[in-house]
Amino acid sequence: MVDVPPHLSPNGKRARHTLTTKAEALAEAKRLLRELQIEGVISGRGFAPKVSGVTLAEVSKRWLEEQVDRVATGKKRQSSLEADGYKLKAILGKFPATDVSAIGTKELAEYQKHRVGAGCVAPTINAETALFLQVLRWCQEKGLVDKLPKVERIPVPVKRVDVPSPEEMSRILDALGRRALLVRFLAETGVRKTEAYTLEWSDVDAAQCLVSIRRKDGFTPKTRHSDRDIPISPSLAEALADAEKAARTKALKDGEEHPTLVFPGRFGGKLVNIRRALTSAVKNAGVKRNGQPLKLTPHVLRKAMATWLHVRGVPDALLQPRLGHAPGSRVTRSVYVKVTTEDMRASVIDLEAERRARMGAAEAAKTA
Repeated sequence: MVDVPPHLSPNGKRARHTLTTKAEALAEAKRLLRELQIEGVISGRGFAPKVSGVTLAEVSKRWLEEQVDRVATGKKRQSSLEADGYKLKAILGKFPATDVSAIGTKELAEYQKHRVGAGCVAPTINAETALFLQVLRWCQEKGLVDKLPKVERIPVPVKRVDVPSPEEMSRILDALGRRALLVRFLAETGVRKTEAYTLEWSDVDAAQCLVSIRRKDGFTPKTRHSDRDIPISPSLAEALADAEKAARTKALKDGEEHPTLVFPGRFGGKLVNIRRALTSAVKNAGVKRNGQPLKLTPHVLRKAMATWLHVRGVPDALLQPRLGHAPGSRVTRSVYVKVTTEDMRASVIDLEAERRARMGAAEAAKTA
């Protein structure tokens, strides 16, 4: 039997745990003592000033518990927590029982090498390494790590992203079927795909030509700047109003409740992916780059909208709130605005044309 006194019990009451053998009882007592020691050090209320040999698995468990509390209080998105869980799983696969105080620059570099050998791409490894450092920084704050190690990021090759022109986008929309309105909405507003997939009819004000991106059950905007109102064109507002009317009519005919989502999936639930529809439409529209069909995704549509407005002379100060970026963010121009080949043609310098113009002017002066 393991006897836990009231001042050490989580609920403040005496607890007794009956086990089959003495060996099991001793093992359970050691485990409980270890848990109490670690919790005491982390909370600063323990009877042991420091605990040796705390493993990465032990601190990761407690770090995740803290992140769950942050999600519950709206300080972190559920999707971010899930992504962190996958990254931690990869990290713990390499360092499950490693003492956190023994993890330094060498160990982090070894982890990067291990992940490269596993065929992971640089952005994935950098994201995992960043989380690794975040957990170690948390350990440092709790007094489990004295010094935070440093590690160099793996260089990420510059990836070329081609965006369609407005004329090409019009052809793609003509080649789309029932997803045409959704793709048009993505291209004209530049919203993130999750913002579009979770959009509800109550978020659309067709009369005022406004769409609202707001926190709701099952959806949390990416950042505090993502909570915004986006003006839309009168023609898009009219198309949305017609779509809502058609959805209401169908629901009434089928004896169902009025649908909540503006762009539901095939069976009425939340939409997951439209890549196949986009790929097929691009191919049918004949939009190509370097002889191959243009690669089009919802995120590329977001970048296309930013590029079109930038070419029109719209300043970053207006682009940023539309995209849901922080004021003054360098991401808007460095990542989202893509200068196309056709746009660059306006900057071509032709010295031969300059020479011919100069020679023509000289000949005209002689004959005058």
